[in-house]
Amino acid sequence: MHAAALIMAGGSAERFGGARKALTPVAGKPMVSWSVALFGALPEIKAVVLVVPAGAESEFRTAVSTHGAKVAAIVAGGATRQESVRIGLAALPAQTTHVLVHDAARPCASAELVKRVHAALYESSAVVPVVQATDTLVRKSGEQIKEIVERSKIAGVQTPQGFTVALLQRAHAQARDTGAAGTDDGSLVLALGEPLATVAGEHTNIKVTYPDDVAIAQAILSARP
Repeated sequence: MHAAALIMAGGSAERFGGARKALTPVAGKPMVSWSVALFGALPEIKAVVLVVPAGAESEFRTAVSTHGAKVAAIVAGGATRQESVRIGLAALPAQTTHVLVHDAARPCASAELVKRVHAALYESSAVVPVVQATDTLVRKSGEQIKEIVERSKIAGVQTPQGFTVALLQRAHAQARDTGAAGTDDGSLVLALGEPLATVAGEHTNIKVTYPDDVAIAQAILSARP
């Protein structure tokens, strides 16, 4: 297996206020640097490719290099996340057989989580980490609750998500050709009718979506050795 990491940092960040969320300081360095440093330090990961907003390549290169993080390539993404992943896949080193796609907005992912996803790829062609739902879940109609959903059957999907490069390229090609829009890469693989395996995620692997989430991420990272 020759695995690479594809780190997605090109989102519009509308719910974050439109700023360059991935460059927001978290526990002493830009948010994106945490993910780049994580994958770059693991021997299982042979290369790291960073996908950023068009025109921001230099800004991101400075941000990650200043904090000692190294990437094989920094490429400009497209108008959507799906398009950006397709662009990132094309930028992977030619010898890459497997890819772990991760959101820069999840700076608290641990090395243990990455290793779980990577190890599962020896048995499965597509793997996503999930965390079991703990809140009471409901189905709404307007402002009214219509149904309580059985939470034992519900889990939240995280990143990094792992795939064989060939499978993920095929999933994205079908989505492009049919105009389909998935919620993540795993959903595109499911749309092919291919199996999607799971490994245990981490409740600390939060996605920084709103400005208030920065303080939570900072607390998690600052508490680590």
